[in-house]
Amino acid sequence: MDRKALKVFEQELPPEWLYVIPKLQELIHDLPTNGSKVLYQLWKQIPGRTTPPEEKRTPLEKLRDLVLRLSRDWERYIEFYHDPGIPWTNNRTEQIIGRLKSRAKRVRGYKSSEGLLAGCLVACQFWS
Repeated sequence: MDRKALKVFEQELPPEWLYVIPKLQELIHDLPTNGSKVLYQLWKQIPGRTTPPEEKRTPLEKLRDLVLRLSRDWERYIEFYHDPGIPWTNNRTEQIIGRLKSRAKRVRGYKSSEGLLAGCLVACQFWS
């Protein structure tokens, strides 16, 4: 979830529900192991759907769906705590992309598919 989505919620939600946004931001920033339970408790506080299925959902209904989805998928978000093969950050990936982007700027892109493959192999070997 990105900051833009939360900004939209800040603009559309009724004022009495704005306290949910900072809670979501904190959970996403800290990624606590009990986040799914916290989110589920928050979800139970938000009233259920009141609009008919054929009508557009209200911002509060969308927020409720978001909180439930985050709660349901929380274990996927914190999987790096349990699996040492999953890095805590994507810095290495970002660095490789940056190198490829820098090269592309200097040479104005790859001239052939062979050049693209060679560039990828060089980047992979550098980080191995």
